Amino acid sequence: MLYQSDDIHLIYAGGTFGSHGTPLSPLPAHEFLPVLQDLLNSRLGSRQVILDNDCIKDSSTLTPTDFAHFYELISTAHQQGARRFVLITGTDTLSFLASFLFHAFTNRDLSLVITGSMNPLLVADNPTYHIDDTSDAWHNLSDAINVGQTRQGVFVQFCHQTFWADNTQKIDSLNPNAFYGTHVSHPSLTLPTIHPESFDIIKHHANTANIKSIFLLPNDTNHIAQELANINDNTTAVILIAYGAGNLPKSDAIIAELDRLHEQNIPVVCTTMCPFHGVSTTYAAGSWQYAHHVWSGGKLSIPAIYGRLLWLAINNALCSDNW
Repeated sequence: MLYQSDDIHLIYAGGTFGSHGTPLSPLPAHEFLPVLQDLLNSRLGSRQVILDNDCIKDSSTLTPTDFAHFYELISTAHQQGARRFVLITGTDTLSFLASFLFHAFTNRDLSLVITGSMNPLLVADNPTYHIDDTSDAWHNLSDAINVGQTRQGVFVQFCHQTFWADNTQKIDSLNPNAFYGTHVSHPSLTLPTIHPESFDIIKHHANTANIKSIFLLPNDTNHIAQELANINDNTTAVILIAYGAGNLPKSDAIIAELDRLHEQNIPVVCTTMCPFHGVSTTYAAGSWQYAHHVWSGGKLSIPAIYGRLLWLAINNALCSDNW
């Protein structure tokens, strides 16, 4: 099948945007997509094509295999001529998926806009699928389509804001202004060029990917060392979620475990539980770890680090030179 490069190619992946009922759950494609198509036809003059997609679920249940699915879906459509995409997904893991897709497509001649909503497009308790014009869903979608028509790159569109998709984070569980990130008025990250593996290899590595996190609490250092000791060869990478600017307590046991993970080629990336401004080497309480092969998360959010690690891992490119 060949696609027109000027058309917007929509991918519906579930999430709050297409949810209905009490409690909310994503509507199946055969019920929701005709309603969405009618709305697009009546309200927008541009042409939209809805791509077939069988991965429709609450975004809290997405896995690396699902991330690889969307990569293959978009890549295949791109090979067939599509150049403008809007992906509708749930907000829980939107930033994780957006970061992954940014790394996958940042050097490609396309526009990909990831969006969702904090409220459903349809009135939740109306069985006739009536459009809720008070919801943020339609505004986010129409804005995303406009960005897809006018910009090239990979973006997150939410609450009338356009962010680069490499480094966003959900910071509010209720407010429509739920995301923070690097606005498109500022430059995005400069990244090494990774030549993707075949779809089969990517899907195989996605099936086995296992990125773990350790969230620091004011516990004895022996407990932190034990959490590191529990990391085994089945682990792809570790995200160490530290205090402040990347501070964490130092002990001989923790150092020994960090050195062990390095010897086993398991990267450890340090980030912060703070939502803004990332980590630095300002404090001795944090800078010591980098002498023991820990990678700095810099200004990246936790979802941004995850998406970047996963893209590198499934392409056999997980090394400090590519970080």
